[in-house]
Amino acid sequence: LAGMLLTNFCLSLGSLGLTAEREEGTWEQTLALPVTVVELVLGKVAPAVVICYALLGLSIVGPGLAFGLWPRGSVLALAVLTLPYVLASLGLAVFISTIARTVAQGVFITVFAIMPSFVLSGVMMPYQLMPTVPRWIGALSPLRWYQIGSRRIYSRGGGLADVWVPMVVLSAMFLFFLWLTSRRTR
Repeated sequence: LAGMLLTNFCLSLGSLGLTAEREEGTWEQTLALPVTVVELVLGKVAPAVVICYALLGLSIVGPGLAFGLWPRGSVLALAVLTLPYVLASLGLAVFISTIARTVAQGVFITVFAIMPSFVLSGVMMPYQLMPTVPRWIGALSPLRWYQIGSRRIYSRGGGLADVWVPMVVLSAMFLFFLWLTSRRTR
């Protein structure tokens, strides 16, 4: 639940915000500020990270109270795992905003990023049951790695030691999207 909520929120907010600024003509004024593109992107992303943690809390407490589904593992590990996931998702969204010329285009591209990530990440069906090529494509989605880590925490009672690989992959994805975004906005 948390992964799907965060994916929808991050991709929708991140991709449409900057595209709307470009449409309104304020993006050029923002680029004229004495900051680097990386600082600009991090400044745009920081408020969304706070909201994402509120969504994470809601996605833990809601099923916990309604159905008794509480994480078996460390909630701290889940919170730590969530940061690189949210940053990678927002990084993808900001990269989408550098491609889209209009808000409508941004919505279109975002939908085509969200839907395959749900199907190929292992949220709807275990990725181990997928054919090889779709499994490889799904590995490019931040949601896949967040799903792996969150299942280790929720189902298996894992902690930080159990989710370090997904955290490293998600951090690398964030840095890659940040690099792509800085290349596109020069």
